[in-house]
Amino acid sequence: MSRPDELRELGTAHLGRLLLHALRRVQATSLSKLQERGHPTVRTGHIPVFSGVASGITRITDLAAAAGMTRQMMGRLVRELETEGYVRNRPDSHDQRAVVVELTPRGVAFCDDAQAVMTELEAEYADLLGGTGLVELRAALIRLAAEP
Repeated sequence: MSRPDELRELGTAHLGRLLLHALRRVQATSLSKLQERGHPTVRTGHIPVFSGVASGITRITDLAAAAGMTRQMMGRLVRELETEGYVRNRPDSHDQRAVVVELTPRGVAFCDDAQAVMTELEAEYADLLGGTGLVELRAALIRLAAEP
Protein backbone atom coordinates (compact mmCIF):
# COMPACT_ATOMS: atom_id res chain seq x y z
CA MET A 1 0.00 0.00 0.00
CA SER A 2 1.40 3.41 -0.93
CA ARG A 3 1.83 6.12 1.69
CA PRO A 4 -1.10 8.29 0.38
CA ASP A 5 -3.37 5.22 0.33
CA GLU A 6 -2.29 4.33 3.85
CA LEU A 7 -2.97 7.88 5.09
CA ARG A 8 -6.37 7.94 3.37
CA GLU A 9 -7.28 4.61 4.98
CA LEU A 10 -6.15 5.80 8.41
CA GLY A 11 -8.17 8.99 7.96
CA THR A 12 -11.37 6.94 7.78
CA ALA A 13 -10.45 4.44 10.51
CA HIS A 14 -12.23 4.35 13.85
CA LEU A 15 -10.41 5.62 16.91
CA GLY A 16 -9.58 2.16 18.28
CA ARG A 17 -7.86 1.20 15.05
CA LEU A 18 -5.90 4.46 15.00
CA LEU A 19 -4.74 3.93 18.58
CA LEU A 20 -3.71 0.36 17.79
CA HIS A 21 -1.85 1.48 14.66
CA ALA A 22 -0.06 4.19 16.65
CA LEU A 23 0.90 1.68 19.37
CA ARG A 24 2.27 -0.75 16.80
CA ARG A 25 4.27 2.05 15.18
CA VAL A 26 5.76 3.07 18.54
CA GLN A 27 6.63 -0.56 19.34
CA ALA A 28 8.21 -1.25 15.95
CA THR A 29 10.21 1.97 15.97
CA SER A 30 11.41 1.54 19.55
CA LEU A 31 12.40 -2.11 18.99
CA SER A 32 14.30 -1.12 15.86
CA LYS A 33 16.18 1.56 17.77
CA LEU A 34 16.88 -0.89 20.61
CA GLN A 35 18.24 -3.42 18.12
CA GLU A 36 20.59 -0.72 16.83
CA ARG A 37 21.77 -0.22 20.42
CA GLY A 38 22.78 -3.86 20.79
CA HIS A 39 19.58 -5.65 21.84
CA PRO A 40 18.70 -7.70 18.74
CA THR A 41 16.85 -10.53 20.49
CA VAL A 42 14.43 -8.52 22.64
CA ARG A 43 10.83 -8.73 21.42
CA THR A 44 7.71 -6.81 22.32
CA GLY A 45 6.56 -9.74 24.45
CA HIS A 46 9.60 -9.36 26.70
CA ILE A 47 8.75 -5.79 27.70
CA PRO A 48 6.41 -6.77 30.59
CA VAL A 49 9.31 -8.59 32.25
CA PHE A 50 11.55 -5.53 32.11
CA SER A 51 8.86 -3.06 33.12
CA GLY A 52 7.66 -5.26 35.97
CA VAL A 53 11.10 -5.97 37.43
CA ALA A 54 12.22 -2.35 36.97
CA SER A 55 9.15 -1.20 38.92
CA GLY A 56 9.85 -3.56 41.81
CA ILE A 57 7.77 -6.62 40.94
CA THR A 58 10.10 -9.59 41.25
CA ARG A 59 8.12 -12.83 41.68
CA ILE A 60 7.16 -14.61 38.47
CA THR A 61 3.57 -15.05 39.66
CA ASP A 62 3.26 -11.32 40.37
CA LEU A 63 4.91 -10.39 37.06
CA ALA A 64 2.43 -12.64 35.25
CA ALA A 65 -0.55 -11.12 37.07
CA ALA A 66 0.63 -7.57 36.34
CA ALA A 67 1.07 -8.43 32.65
CA GLY A 68 -2.25 -10.27 32.42
CA MET A 69 -0.70 -13.56 31.36
CA THR A 70 -0.23 -17.03 32.79
CA ARG A 71 2.61 -17.90 35.12
CA GLN A 72 3.77 -20.44 32.55
CA MET A 73 4.02 -17.81 29.80
CA MET A 74 5.85 -15.40 32.07
CA GLY A 75 8.22 -18.21 33.07
CA ARG A 76 8.96 -18.83 29.39
CA LEU A 77 9.70 -15.15 28.77
CA VAL A 78 11.96 -15.01 31.83
CA ARG A 79 13.85 -18.12 30.64
CA GLU A 80 14.35 -16.54 27.20
CA LEU A 81 15.72 -13.36 28.78
CA GLU A 82 17.87 -15.37 31.16
CA THR A 83 19.39 -17.24 28.21
CA GLU A 84 20.20 -13.87 26.61
CA GLY A 85 21.76 -12.57 29.84
CA TYR A 86 19.18 -9.90 30.69
CA VAL A 87 17.79 -11.42 33.89
CA ARG A 88 18.60 -14.10 36.45
CA ASN A 89 16.26 -15.86 38.78
CA ARG A 90 16.61 -17.47 42.17
CA PRO A 91 14.36 -18.98 44.79
CA ASP A 92 12.61 -16.44 47.03
CA SER A 93 14.35 -16.43 50.42
CA HIS A 94 10.95 -16.14 52.15
CA ASP A 95 9.16 -18.80 50.09
CA GLN A 96 11.28 -21.46 48.42
CA ARG A 97 8.39 -22.32 46.06
CA ALA A 98 8.46 -18.86 44.53
CA VAL A 99 10.98 -17.60 41.98
CA VAL A 100 12.41 -14.08 42.13
CA VAL A 101 13.63 -12.35 38.96
CA GLU A 102 16.44 -9.79 38.95
CA LEU A 103 17.93 -7.67 36.19
CA THR A 104 21.55 -8.37 35.32
CA PRO A 105 23.84 -5.51 34.33
CA ARG A 106 22.82 -6.20 30.71
CA GLY A 107 19.15 -5.96 31.76
CA VAL A 108 19.78 -2.64 33.50
CA ALA A 109 21.56 -1.39 30.36
CA PHE A 110 18.54 -2.43 28.29
CA CYS A 111 16.21 -0.46 30.59
CA ASP A 112 18.49 2.57 30.33
CA ASP A 113 18.56 2.25 26.53
CA ALA A 114 14.77 1.82 26.42
CA GLN A 115 14.31 5.01 28.42
CA ALA A 116 16.68 6.88 26.08
CA VAL A 117 14.82 5.55 23.03
CA MET A 118 11.46 6.68 24.43
CA THR A 119 12.92 10.13 25.09
CA GLU A 120 14.14 10.24 21.46
CA LEU A 121 10.73 9.15 20.18
CA GLU A 122 8.93 11.76 22.25
CA ALA A 123 11.26 14.44 20.82
CA GLU A 124 10.43 13.20 17.31
CA TYR A 125 6.71 13.33 18.13
CA ALA A 126 7.08 16.84 19.53
CA ASP A 127 8.69 17.89 16.24
CA LEU A 128 5.85 16.26 14.29
CA LEU A 129 2.96 17.53 16.43
CA GLY A 130 4.48 20.66 17.90
CA GLY A 131 5.20 21.04 21.60
CA THR A 132 1.63 21.86 22.56
CA GLY A 133 0.30 19.13 20.25
CA LEU A 134 2.27 16.50 22.13
CA VAL A 135 1.15 17.89 25.49
CA GLU A 136 -2.47 17.84 24.33
CA LEU A 137 -2.13 14.32 22.93
CA ARG A 138 -0.67 13.06 26.21
CA ALA A 139 -3.45 14.72 28.22
CA ALA A 140 -6.14 13.26 25.94
CA LEU A 141 -4.64 9.77 26.14
CA ILE A 142 -4.46 10.00 29.92
CA ARG A 143 -8.14 10.94 30.04
CA LEU A 144 -9.06 8.08 27.69
CA ALA A 145 -6.97 5.56 29.62
CA ALA A 146 -8.49 6.64 32.94
CA GLU A 147 -12.07 6.07 31.79
CA PRO A 148 -13.67 2.98 33.31
